[in-house]
Amino acid sequence: LNLNASDIFRWKWTADGQFTTASAYKAFFLGQQAIPGAKELTKTRAPVRCKFFFWLAIHDRCWTGDRRKRHNLQDVDNCTFCDQQSETISHLSTECVLARETWYLVLRRYNLQRHTPSLANSDFVEWWLLSQKQLRKEIRKDFDSLVILVAWSIWKERNLRIFQKVKLPVAELADSILDEAKVWGYAGIAHFYMLFSLYPIGRAWITV
Repeated sequence: LNLNASDIFRWKWTADGQFTTASAYKAFFLGQQAIPGAKELTKTRAPVRCKFFFWLAIHDRCWTGDRRKRHNLQDVDNCTFCDQQSETISHLSTECVLARETWYLVLRRYNLQRHTPSLANSDFVEWWLLSQKQLRKEIRKDFDSLVILVAWSIWKERNLRIFQKVKLPVAELADSILDEAKVWGYAGIAHFYMLFSLYPIGRAWITV
């Protein structure tokens, strides 16, 4: 192929027209919409399996009753906990009365009970990101880890009730979450154990 002297190849994704691997990678994602919470999740410290579950949750890929019904795997999609609403991941995680009571008991230990999910703010990801922004920067990462832990624990409780017919009272579920938070702290995943000592009940963490 003979090219005229004026014919040159230019890479359209860089200012100087030169190809770079970085620009090709960015071009691959052009036109795609970012998933809310995905960026925050990458910076959050938690066990890999818990982060993977959370990734599925924010992408609405968990096999809840709602999703199983849509795939004709079951006839009804009632919530495993309350048996009143459709079992979506947001309902299980923040809207269901059991979930909201669990959140309240856990968050109260950190003096964060005002961030307990409500029916007015029940979308799981929206509630998480909004609550995070209202906290002081020094505890946001710990809060993110705590959100993953609680959501993961609620999901496990749901599966235990379905597959093993085991049911924990809400107070015991909350206690088990707080115990697990200490284990995470000892493992260096998050500073939950330190927070128990440094921030007793009554200290305000909310930005003003």
